[in-house]
Amino acid sequence: MSPLTTRLGAMVLAMALGGTLLVQPPASAARSALPTAPAVSPTAAAPTDFRYVISFPKHVRRGGSLVYTIKVSNRKASGQHYVALIGDFPNRFRKIKVISKPRSVKCSVKRRDLSCWITSLDKGDSTTVRIRAWAGSRRGVATVRFGVIVTADAKADIGKLRKEISRLVKVRTRIR
Repeated sequence: MSPLTTRLGAMVLAMALGGTLLVQPPASAARSALPTAPAVSPTAAAPTDFRYVISFPKHVRRGGSLVYTIKVSNRKASGQHYVALIGDFPNRFRKIKVISKPRSVKCSVKRRDLSCWITSLDKGDSTTVRIRAWAGSRRGVATVRFGVIVTADAKADIGKLRKEISRLVKVRTRIR
């Protein structure tokens, strides 16, 4: 039997048995589309309490600039929390610059590594950071990795937190 007929047969069998094996409800599909931030210390909030959304262009011309917008929001965690936003840019980019951020956010760019420390993110608060990166002159796909980690420790070291981030979101842009 071909793989297509095997898959169709499995789908028909699952539907006949009344299982929801192949169907995902729209609410859980929307929930799983957004990444969650992992917790660092035992006093930090649960991972599902924080969300971050990244918007970026899908295509750019060679030598052009891309603007990445990262919105970090505290949905449920009460108390004051601190968030480290990490970005790793590939060699394809000539320059990276933070173009807008609130006063409570401290950002630094060293070579092609972005580090932002977001302070005072209380329940229901959100913060937006915008980054501009200039693409190089080579065609291809540029993959940027972003990660967020949450802690309740105000004096945490971003360098140590960077090593603890286990889940980085990959953002791909085609350079034409």
